[in-house]
Amino acid sequence: MSVLSVRIDKELEEKLKFLMEKQKIVDKSAYIRKLLSESIKDELLDFLSREIESKNLSIWKAAELAQMSLRGIMQELAKRDVKIYDEKALQEDLIFAEKEG
Repeated sequence: MSVLSVRIDKELEEKLKFLMEKQKIVDKSAYIRKLLSESIKDELLDFLSREIESKNLSIWKAAELAQMSLRGIMQELAKRDVKIYDEKALQEDLIFAEKEG
């Protein structure tokens, strides 16, 4: 594990102290690591969602990068209201279905 030194302002320190007291958390370092991990995961999912929406990244690749299942990344995309199935894809599927039927 590497060491990271961070300076935080008084307001953030007070919020952190409040949360730790209310939740009866005693290990400040472990709590900050948890918060940082959750924040980075959210930031990564936000970034991947934008990349998928702009068609720069496939859902499969995003799932791999996020170390999630395909179903998991699709649920995250739904939470973020990212459209992964557009009108063009629907038209292509309809044309394909007509040929098969």
